[in-house]
Amino acid sequence: MVVTFAAYTLGALMGVAVDRGGARLRRDWPIYLRAQLLATAGLLTLFSAWRLSSPAEVIAPVLIASVGWVLLGGSLLTRQGRTKGLAALECWAAFPNSGFWVLPIAGALVGPTGSMVTALSIAVYAVPNFVCIHLMRRDAPIPQRRSTSWIDQSALGALGLGLALHLAGPAPAFSRWVLDASGPLMAFVGAALFTGSVLHPHNLSVGRGTEDVRRWLALSTARIGCLVPIIVLSHSHAVQVVAVLTALGAPAFSPPQQAVLYGYRSGVVNASVRWGWLALAPGFVVALLLR
Repeated sequence: MVVTFAAYTLGALMGVAVDRGGARLRRDWPIYLRAQLLATAGLLTLFSAWRLSSPAEVIAPVLIASVGWVLLGGSLLTRQGRTKGLAALECWAAFPNSGFWVLPIAGALVGPTGSMVTALSIAVYAVPNFVCIHLMRRDAPIPQRRSTSWIDQSALGALGLGLALHLAGPAPAFSRWVLDASGPLMAFVGAALFTGSVLHPHNLSVGRGTEDVRRWLALSTARIGCLVPIIVLSHSHAVQVVAVLTALGAPAFSPPQQAVLYGYRSGVVNASVRWGWLALAPGFVVALLLR
């Protein structure tokens, strides 16, 4: 736990340093964002799928990750003139912070089982994420090159490769170390890129009105509502802890990054950055009690 929170602190300090690093770092920021997509989300998804030992292991992660489809559908149905790409980004603003919050904290609280449940849910999220990224790329204010598509969609490709490797044979022993070490690493990388993206001039130039806060709050409430039955009905402490941290946790780190990457201007994303932290403390306390 100490290592994880130290990683968050160091990452946030690095993000602040990047913000003060000048125009060149800000200009090259999309390069760093895509590098972390490939190095973190891709590898984590690959090893999570590869380490599957039985079909039953994926039931809870599938139920947890189904919230992604609910949020995407709700955001698209209530977009009111927004492009589908912007609606997809705004549903991400209400997504759980699975990779950069739930994974490291669940691993610290309940050990490898918590890491495995979270990692598998992240792998399942690759499917709704594929749709969201497709819509965001298609409608992006900054035109996207086709050559970058495979990087942005690397999680889905990693999921397919991981499942293929799983069918070919068991994962090597070091793969468990990869998942265990990914917690503090994701905490560090996530905090650095989140802080740097929040402080990026592109996001600082966007306001957040009352309607933006209401839209973020409605989508976030839908997320919590989808996860309450899992928390109440599950007999696994690890699944309960992961579900609580998913329902009540830090705001998603990806939306401010995607706003910079694709050029979207969203008050909903900025609302999540400001108000999303309010659920963190109660969620952490409940997770501590359930572990």
